[in-house]
Amino acid sequence: MKPYPEWKLGLIDSAWFGSPYEGRPGRQEAKKIGFDSLDLFIGFDPGRMTPVERRAYLADVRSADLPIVSLVCTCLGLSDFNPAVRSYHIERAKNVLDLASEFPSARNLCFVPGEYMFQHRLLPAEGEWKLVVDATQQVGRHAAERQLELAIELLPFEFAFIRTLDDMERFLDNVGLENVKATVDISHFWLMRIPPSALNRLKGRIAQVHVSDCDGANHGDLPPGRGNTPFGEYLSAIRDAGFAGAASVELEFPPDSNQMRDWVAEAFNSTLREMRAVGVH
Repeated sequence: MKPYPEWKLGLIDSAWFGSPYEGRPGRQEAKKIGFDSLDLFIGFDPGRMTPVERRAYLADVRSADLPIVSLVCTCLGLSDFNPAVRSYHIERAKNVLDLASEFPSARNLCFVPGEYMFQHRLLPAEGEWKLVVDATQQVGRHAAERQLELAIELLPFEFAFIRTLDDMERFLDNVGLENVKATVDISHFWLMRIPPSALNRLKGRIAQVHVSDCDGANHGDLPPGRGNTPFGEYLSAIRDAGFAGAASVELEFPPDSNQMRDWVAEAFNSTLREMRAVGVH
């Protein structure tokens, strides 16, 4: 097998939420398990932190001694018809970018634009689309000023703004910024039956990769091997599309939250096997 650029195997820290490992213990445990990097799920507004709170958060994250590659920001109000609501979500995303810039290893903000309101039954869909494109341009320019990328996530839900590969290409083209690219969440692509071969359409436009398994019909965020996602085919296609960065494990909770450490360790080992099999780790 020819040599390929080395990827990092990361973990999104939301895996620990609701478990005894939430916060610093989970980040430290991730290093013990063997992860190369961390992604931070930001469910708060960094702009509302006091200087003391911000310094404490940064010190707490850095204490794990793992590079932070991506921050995850769900922005569900970018198309809200109330200007005050929409502007707040844009502002919060920019605040998350400012936080990301305080980690020298950070490469991108995983940006989740959300869904159409009222299931297309009240507001014109094209108008909502244009609002989300405009908001993403505003946040994308803010990211560029901080030498960061936005990584747009495709969601396998009926009214998601970016649900298909056609949606993703149209969105990236409409935004029209070089630093706004795609997140490939492998289980999301599998749920939407986007074939691995189609990923060549995103050549040079992939900023982040998420790894989790599912049964092919229901959203699951399971450790690889517990579902039927064809990881080898997807990882090979992502590699051949020119991606070199972090593939980050994303997990929901096991039946017993006290088993979260075993759940995460299982996902680490199975993902590592898949990455090694395609020559990227």
